[in-house]
Amino acid sequence: MRIILFLFLAISLFGRDNPFFPADPNKEKVYTSNRIEKLRPYTTEKILFPNSARVIKGIIIRYQNLDGSIADAKVGLNSEIDWHEPFIISHKRPSQVQAETKIKTKIVKTKYVDFIISKDKINVKTSDKLLENFLLTNPHRVVMDFKRNTSFKPRTYKLNKAPFSKIRIGNHDGYYRVVIELDGQYRYKLETRKKEYSIVVY
Repeated sequence: MRIILFLFLAISLFGRDNPFFPADPNKEKVYTSNRIEKLRPYTTEKILFPNSARVIKGIIIRYQNLDGSIADAKVGLNSEIDWHEPFIISHKRPSQVQAETKIKTKIVKTKYVDFIISKDKINVKTSDKLLENFLLTNPHRVVMDFKRNTSFKPRTYKLNKAPFSKIRIGNHDGYYRVVIELDGQYRYKLETRKKEYSIVVY
């Protein structure tokens, strides 16, 4: 019995070069995290080329998704460059845009609820009780249910004011539903005040 067990272990160990590491490192699982890091806002980065550089072939930027996973964005350029001058990669922040063009709030008024849209926030003003709120995906949208026995035709209000694309309001039995559609993937938080709710996306 000991001889058979020894042979089985020997075969298992020599089945591949090193049984204590994955046979294919590229097939390892990628673990993600929902932990939110507090990082400085990106603005501008300068890249200096050596004096032998003549052509830039492309750019690869590694970024982190909302769920914590890592991915690459690749841009092919194939353009002539002057190595004497720095290559600049910049990202214009909303604060910079505000300095150039004044951002105005947008107001949508309905029979039971008003919406004031500005930057990354929507203030929802109503005297009706908020029953629940949650996030749905594909596309990302914030759903808010307000208590009221009423009847009206569904309405859609186009916003086109990033990150908000539209607001939809529909009637249900004992409540009406507000759906705030977003232009991409976001998290959100709800801030509550008297007769007013704020949806802040980030």
